[in-house]
Amino acid sequence: METKQPFKALSKICLNNWHYIDKKILTLNEGINFFTGHSGSGKSTVLDAIQIVLYANTDGRGFFNKAAADDSDRTLIEYLRGMVNISENNESQYLRNRNFSSTIVLELTQTNTRDKQCVGVVFDVDTSNNDVSRLFFWHTGELFPNHYRSEGRCLTTAEMREYLQRSFTPEQFYCGPSNERFRRQLYDIYLGGLDMEKFPKLFKRAISFRMNIKLEDFVKEYICMEQDIHIEDLQESVMQYGRMRSKIEETMEEIRRLKLICGKYEQYAEKSDEEKVCSYQIDRLEIMNHEVKSQEARDRIKVRQEAIEDLKKQQQVLEQEEKDLQKEYEEIILRIADSGYARLESDLDTLNETLERLNNGKVRWEQTAEHLKAWTEKDITPNQVIWVIEKFADGSISEEELVRLQEGLKDLQEELEDQRQEADADLRRIKKEEKEARAELKELKQGKKAYPRELEEARFELRNRLHERCGKFVNVHILADLLDVKDERWHNAVEGYLGNNKLQLIVEPKYARAAMDIYQEMDTKRFFRAAVLDTEKLTKDKHQVQPGALAEVVKAKEAYVQEYINFFLGNVKKCESLDELRECKIGVTPDCMLYQSYKLQHMNPENYTRRAYIGETSMRQRIRKLEEKCEKLNGERMPVQELLEEIRQAMQMEMLKQPAEDYLGWLADSKAIISKEKKKAQLLEQMQKLKDESVAAWEGKKKEVQAAQDAKKESVSKVQEAIWENKKEIERLNAEVLESEEQMKDVKRKVADKRYEKEFQEYLASRKSENYEYLRRQMVSRVYTLREEEEDAYRKLVEERSSYIREYPNRTFSTSIRDNVPYEKLLNSLSCDHLETYRESAKTQAKAAVEHFKDDFIFKIRSAILEAYQRRDELNRIISKLDFGKDKYQFVITKNKGADGKYYKMFMDDSLQIRPSDLDDTMDNQLDMFTMEHENQYGEMMNELINIFIPPENATKDEMDEAKRNMDKYADYRTYLSFDMQQIVHGDKEMTIGLSKMIKKNSGGEGQNPLYVALLASFAQLYKINLSPKMHRSPTLRLVVLDEAFSKMDAEKVASCIALIRGLGFQAIISATNDKIQNYLENVDKTFVYANPNKRHISIQEFEKTEFAQLADEEEQG
Repeated sequence: METKQPFKALSKICLNNWHYIDKKILTLNEGINFFTGHSGSGKSTVLDAIQIVLYANTDGRGFFNKAAADDSDRTLIEYLRGMVNISENNESQYLRNRNFSSTIVLELTQTNTRDKQCVGVVFDVDTSNNDVSRLFFWHTGELFPNHYRSEGRCLTTAEMREYLQRSFTPEQFYCGPSNERFRRQLYDIYLGGLDMEKFPKLFKRAISFRMNIKLEDFVKEYICMEQDIHIEDLQESVMQYGRMRSKIEETMEEIRRLKLICGKYEQYAEKSDEEKVCSYQIDRLEIMNHEVKSQEARDRIKVRQEAIEDLKKQQQVLEQEEKDLQKEYEEIILRIADSGYARLESDLDTLNETLERLNNGKVRWEQTAEHLKAWTEKDITPNQVIWVIEKFADGSISEEELVRLQEGLKDLQEELEDQRQEADADLRRIKKEEKEARAELKELKQGKKAYPRELEEARFELRNRLHERCGKFVNVHILADLLDVKDERWHNAVEGYLGNNKLQLIVEPKYARAAMDIYQEMDTKRFFRAAVLDTEKLTKDKHQVQPGALAEVVKAKEAYVQEYINFFLGNVKKCESLDELRECKIGVTPDCMLYQSYKLQHMNPENYTRRAYIGETSMRQRIRKLEEKCEKLNGERMPVQELLEEIRQAMQMEMLKQPAEDYLGWLADSKAIISKEKKKAQLLEQMQKLKDESVAAWEGKKKEVQAAQDAKKESVSKVQEAIWENKKEIERLNAEVLESEEQMKDVKRKVADKRYEKEFQEYLASRKSENYEYLRRQMVSRVYTLREEEEDAYRKLVEERSSYIREYPNRTFSTSIRDNVPYEKLLNSLSCDHLETYRESAKTQAKAAVEHFKDDFIFKIRSAILEAYQRRDELNRIISKLDFGKDKYQFVITKNKGADGKYYKMFMDDSLQIRPSDLDDTMDNQLDMFTMEHENQYGEMMNELINIFIPPENATKDEMDEAKRNMDKYADYRTYLSFDMQQIVHGDKEMTIGLSKMIKKNSGGEGQNPLYVALLASFAQLYKINLSPKMHRSPTLRLVVLDEAFSKMDAEKVASCIALIRGLGFQAIISATNDKIQNYLENVDKTFVYANPNKRHISIQEFEKTEFAQLADEEEQG
C-alpha cells in the first residue's frame, strides 16, 4: 500500500546544552533514519529530546531513557546539567556548574509545499538550587541561522521571547511557559490535527516496544488502549445508598440502646421513690423526737432556776455575818495600835530592809576582793598593782588608789589582747597548713594526685563539653599522668624543667581541634592557668632526640605524648658538672641546676617537691614529706593552743569595770553594818517588853476572829459556786433547746412537701411505741438498704449510658445526670423524625445509583466496546491493503472467554432497558434495588458488579486498595473482551490461524512481523493514512520511532519490516546498537553514528546512503 500523501516530516533537530551535547544540528531524511552506536553512546539522549517537544512534557516521567540500557531513569536536571558522576558522599557532579540555558528545537517540513515551521523549548537553569524555568515556542520558517545562540552561548527564555517578538508577526509565532496550552496548539495545528490522548500514548509505547509480551496484552497496550471511564458518580451514589442503609440500621440500633437506657431509668426511678418515702418518714420522726427533747430541757431549766433563788437567799445571810466579823476584827486592831507595839514593828521592818541592803554591798565587796587575788599569781602583774590589790582586800584602799588599780588592770587587759591576737594568727596559719597537708596526703594515699583545683575544674568542664559536642565520652588526661621517669636519679630534673608544662590537658589527636575550640570559649579568668596540648599537630611532625638528652629518661604511655616529650626535652642535655653545662645550649644536672640562654640558675624547688606529679616515686616522696610536715605542725600547734587558753582565762578575771563610786559604796556598807545591828537588838528588846505586858491577849483574840472570817468567806464561795453551776447548766440546756429548734428548722424544710405525709400517718398509726428515736433508728436501717438498691439501679443506668456514649461519642449527654430528659427526647426524635428521613434518603439514593449504573456506566462501557469494534474494522481495512504475499492478517475482538466475560451480554444486549422510576417505595425493595421483575435476567449480575466497586464499611487500607483495583479493572472496557490476531492463509483451501498461540510457541524474530503489522496499522490510523485520497485532510506528522525494535530479527525480516514502514508512507527513526548494523544499511536512507567514549561528550556522524559502503568498511575495520 504505497501512499504519496503529503505529510509533515521532521527535517532537523537543534540541540544546545543537552546532556553531553553542547551544540548540534541533525538533518533527517524524510524516509528511514538509522541511529546506531554502542550502548550508552547517546542515542536515547536525542530520542528523549524529541519526546520532550512532541509531548510538551518536561518532567520526563514515563519516557526518559526507557529503551536504553542504563540502570535507572534519568531526570530533566541530569540531562540539562550533564551529570557525569555521583561522589562518595552521594552528591551529583555535573558538566555545567554555572547558570546556563538549553534549547531543543524540531524543524518540520511539509513534503509537498516545502513549507517549514519549528517547535521547541528553552530552559533556564539556576545551578545553585537546580531551579528550572521553561518557555515553549513555535514559529514559521526554518531553524534560526544563529541556531538559537548568541555570543557563544544559548539564548535565555527572555532573549528567546524578545527575539521572536522582534523577528515575527503575532500570527507567525507563539511562546509561553504553559505546557497544556502549547500541547493543544501542537496537536491541533502544528502537527496537523492529532488525537491529544492517543498520540502520546502510542508514540511513547512504540519507542520502548519489546516482543516479550502476549499478543492479547499487545493489542490492549498498542491497539485498543485504555479509556478513562469515570465511575465516580456511580461509586458515590452506591456508597451514599450504602451509607443511608447503614444509617437506618444504625438508627434502629441506637433506638434499641436508648430503650434499654429508659428501662434502666424506670427501675432506678422506682427505687429512688421508695427511698424518698423512707427518708421523709425518718425526717418526720426526727422532728417529733426533737420536740420531745426540747420540752424535757425546758422542764429542767425551770427546776434549776428555782434552785438559784434559794441559793441567793443563803448568800445574803452569810455575807451579813461576814460583815459583822470584819467590824469586830477592826476594833481589835485599834486596841493593839494604841499600845505602841505596831510602831515598833514598822521600825523593825525598815531596819531589816536597810541591813539586807548593807549585807549585799558587803558580799559584793568581799567577792571582788577574792577575784582580784588571782592577779597576784600572774607573772604579768606588776608589783605596784599587787600592793594595791592587797589594800583592796583589807579594806584600807583610798579612792585615788582604787582609780589607779582600775587603770593598771586596763593596761594588763590590752597587753593580753595583743598576745591573744598574735597567738590566734599563728594557730590559724598552723591549722591551715596542717589541713592542706592532710588533705593532700589523703588524696595521695588513695592514689590521687593533688592537682590545683582550677586545673581539675578545667579538666571536668572540658570533658563534659566534649561529651556534648562529640556525642560520646572523651577522656581528658593531665600530661603528668601519662609520663614516667626511667632513671630515678634524673626524676627531680625532669619535674623541675617541665614545671607547669606537665599540667597540660591531653586528648586523643582526633579530638584535639574540638578541645581547643571549647577551651577558647571557656572562662578566661577561671582557666587561664590551664592549657590544652595540640596533639593532632604534634603527630604530623617527627621530633628528633639528641644523644644524651633528658627525653631519653622519660617514657610516655601514648605515642602522641612521646612526640611532645621528644619536642620539649629532646634538646635538653644531661650534664654532670658546670663545665659540661657550659658546653651546651640547654643543660640540666641531677641536682636541678639549669643552664639556658647563657645563664645558670637553680630550678624552682616547688616544681620537684610540692608540685612533683610524675610517676609513683614522686608520689612516695611527697607522702613522706607531707607526713613529716604534719608531725612538725602538730608539735607547733600544741603550745600555741595552751597559750591561747591561758590568755582566755586571764581575760575573764576581775577587771573592776564598774565606776569607783560603786566599789567605795560597797566598802562603806560593810563598815555601817555593826551600828545597825546594835539598833535592831534594842528594838527587839522593847517589843518583847510590850508583848509581855498586854498585847499577847489581844493577839489571840485577833487570830480567832480571823479564822471565823475565813470560814464565812469559804461558805459564801461555795454558795456562789453552786449558783454558777446552776446558771451554767441552764445555759447548756438553753443551747440544747436552740440546737434542737435549729435542727428542726433544717428538717422541716426537707418535709415541706407533704406528698408523703399520708403514708407517714398510716405508718405512725400502725406503731404502738412512742419512742420516736427507736422508730427512727429502725427506719434508718431500712433506708440504707433502699439506698443501696437505688445506687445499684443508678450504677446500672450509668453503665448502660456509658456503653451507649462510647458507642456514640458524638452524643455529648452526661452519663451521671439523675433525670433522663435528653435520652428520652433523643429517643422520641429518632423514632419519629430521623428514621423516616433516612428511609426517604435511601429511596432517593437507590434510584440515583440505578440511574448512574444503567444510564452512565453501562452506556460508557458499551460505547467503548463499540468504538473498539470500529477501530478493529478500520485497522483490518488498512491491513487488508498491505502486501504480505499470499497471507493476510486481521484483528479479532470477541467476548472475553474468561470469567469476566459473563458481564459482556449485560452491556451489549440492546433489549436491556433500565427504569429507575419503577423502584418500589417499600424498604425491602430499596435494600435490594435491582430485583425488579422485568429485570430479573441481569439484576443479580448488576448487584454483584456494583458490590465489587464498594469497599466494606470501616475498610482497612488493603480492602480499600483491593476495591480501587477492582474499580480500575471493571471500569476498563477491555476486561470484557478477548483480543487476538489471525493469519489468513490462501491456498487450495483458505485457513485462519490464531496468532496468540503461535507467537507463544515461536521465539525471536519469527513472531515479530504480525505485531509490527498491528503496531504500524495503529500509527496509520492515528496519522489518518487510511483515509481515501479523494477526501481532503491536513498533512500530519508521520514519524515513527523504534528503539531496538528489530534486535532479534535477521536481515531478511528487518528488510521486510522496514519495507512495510516505507510502504505505509511513514518517516521513521530506527535505533539499534552497531553490532547489527549490517542488517540495516541496505534498507535505510540515512545513518547517524553515535559515540561517547569518555562519557562526557557525545559525537554524532551523519552518513547519506551513498556513503554507506565507507561506513560498512569502517565498522568492519573497527
